[in-house]
Amino acid sequence: AYPSPSLGFRSGGPLAMPPTMFPIPVVVLPGSGCTPTRECNFYDWFGRTVDSVEIKNADGSTQKKYRAIMKNMPDPHVCRETAWIPFITTELIGPGEAANTVVVGHSSGAVAAMRLAEKTKLKGIMLVATYDSDMSDANERKSGYFTRDFDWKAIKSNCEFVCCVGGTLDDLVPIQTQRRVAMNCLGLVPNVPKKEWLELPNEDHFFTPPCSELVALLERNVDAVVESCER
Repeated sequence: AYPSPSLGFRSGGPLAMPPTMFPIPVVVLPGSGCTPTRECNFYDWFGRTVDSVEIKNADGSTQKKYRAIMKNMPDPHVCRETAWIPFITTELIGPGEAANTVVVGHSSGAVAAMRLAEKTKLKGIMLVATYDSDMSDANERKSGYFTRDFDWKAIKSNCEFVCCVGGTLDDLVPIQTQRRVAMNCLGLVPNVPKKEWLELPNEDHFFTPPCSELVALLERNVDAVVESCER
């Protein structure tokens, strides 16, 4: 069992990191056909929830821990890599902010996050219902993400953390595919922040909020990175 997300002060005392590190940008990449973004699936709920998390600084002051960022995506139905990656790097990630940015990708957005991480240094990626092939779907094939193998080594090297979450009831992306990508390709394991695989037995494709496990997963992995920097 995992704890509920810590909405409010972070447990464990004040953070020693400089206040300028916060708020951490959290870019949310939606799935195929999800437009307007904030009206679909868990995205608006997730964004508002992470925006509400605060941290206590070493000097006793408080501030926002995260800043959720999402916009309506170009080419929202096919999600072509040639349209999405330039949009992400110019419209969603601020200049000079990539290395402090967490990218949360869902479904097609998770695939985009992996391609982004192949060539971009990020604080981390959180992949929700991810996959690595077109699954014999013509629309997925048109996206362009699956024309070559994924560079798993580069993805891991460019991120301070990688975590994945999947639902066993997912009828769009088989849980077997999600497990393979997470555990075999990315080397993730359950209950180990910074390289964590989380499998939820009663979850589907994460259509309907709330899903507190998503926020808790983000918190665990971000905190593990921050705590590593503190030492």
